[in-house]
Amino acid sequence: MEAVTLMARLRYALGGLAYTEEPVEKLTQWLNQVACDDGIESTATAVVARYHPERELLRWTCAGHPRPVLLRDGRATQLPLPEGGPGISLGFLPSATYTAAEVGLVVGDIVLLYSDGLIERRDTDPAQDTARLLDAAERCLGEAAPPPGNDGLQEYAERLTDQLDGPHRTDDTTLLAIRRIPLPDPGASP
Repeated sequence: MEAVTLMARLRYALGGLAYTEEPVEKLTQWLNQVACDDGIESTATAVVARYHPERELLRWTCAGHPRPVLLRDGRATQLPLPEGGPGISLGFLPSATYTAAEVGLVVGDIVLLYSDGLIERRDTDPAQDTARLLDAAERCLGEAAPPPGNDGLQEYAERLTDQLDGPHRTDDTTLLAIRRIPLPDPGASP
């Protein structure tokens, strides 16, 4: 219950901080300070990301969390780490700073952001857990690419979660799938 309370508190804090429109590295730094001010047991991992549609650019930071996965042209790859590697988890060092990574997205790209509970299993190697995610993401994509619209993407995310879920799961899971779609033509009539 304490972990759920902390996650809710950090989620709502980030929601409020995001209204400042500051870069993701600043938002992550502030979120870390919130976690540090909350007490000795208030530690968490996070990916903080913002998509800039006008630049077709995803900017993100990593605070000790598994990296997002990019699905492009039928292949699944982890996004490259920010320069200097992942930042420290939230809640350890109030003075920690974070660096953002950037990736340009093309129409049709899908980015998967997920909790570690989706992939990690007791007594397994984290690299094997990540490889299992990448394989499952490609397999699900090869079986049936998600059709346009939210329902298609939701169905893909559910199939992927079903393939990764099983009796060895000991943690809660979260999966957020986002897809780059074409921007509407500003000159087109409604």
